[in-house]
Amino acid sequence: MPRTAEKPRDTLLEIRNLNVTLGGNHILQDVNMDVKYGHIHAIIGPNGAGKTTLMRSITGGMPHTGTIRFMFRENGRIGYVPQLLEFDHSVPITVFDFICLMLQDFPLFLSRKKQKLKRVKEILEVTDSAHLTDRLMGSLSGGEFRRVLLAQALVPLPEILLLDEPASNVDEVGARQFESLLLRLKKDHGHSILMVGHDIQRILDIADRVTAINRTVTFDGSPQELKDPERVAALFGLSAMPPGAGAANLQQETS
Repeated sequence: MPRTAEKPRDTLLEIRNLNVTLGGNHILQDVNMDVKYGHIHAIIGPNGAGKTTLMRSITGGMPHTGTIRFMFRENGRIGYVPQLLEFDHSVPITVFDFICLMLQDFPLFLSRKKQKLKRVKEILEVTDSAHLTDRLMGSLSGGEFRRVLLAQALVPLPEILLLDEPASNVDEVGARQFESLLLRLKKDHGHSILMVGHDIQRILDIADRVTAINRTVTFDGSPQELKDPERVAALFGLSAMPPGAGAANLQQETS
């Protein structure tokens, strides 16, 4: 009987024949993909393609068939930042209070206020957000809010970080800051990052691998293979773009 080949040690997440059906509608069909250790792996696709459904399936929040297998090396922790977080911006809660509430498994309540404050600032410092400690959550910009959410997702330190549209509702400056932050997390901490994105140009700039989803996988490979705007347009089901049009134009059409 032939021996089963060992899975390469650089694979962190393996998805095989993933299917999601809701109300008789096939949301995802036969999705297959691998996420490597230490990679920024981007998921792209048109609106309604099933990208968020895929992320929810990975986190265990969506019934599905098929196999989702993590091959952890260390603590097996998963950090997750959703696309949307239901939050009443009129509630007078500070960033400090928010971090304490979100990190319920961390015994901050056993510490004195000074010790709590020091720990919360350490958590926020990873995403360059320590200066926001005393700000009201409702007063944060889109970029500041996303960095605070990312900070809480990094404690305890995860082996893989899942981000659903991390730059949504973020201005140009905030998006660039977030992009630099993800690259730093990968370089300095070796984070593996699986992210859903719609800004194709930014994805091509930072991703190690890209998977395009439109109910099923329509592309899986190097970002360099998507430098051709015509090929990207085809993945999104768009008509051919005029000569000279680039990924930035596509982003505007698919946002």
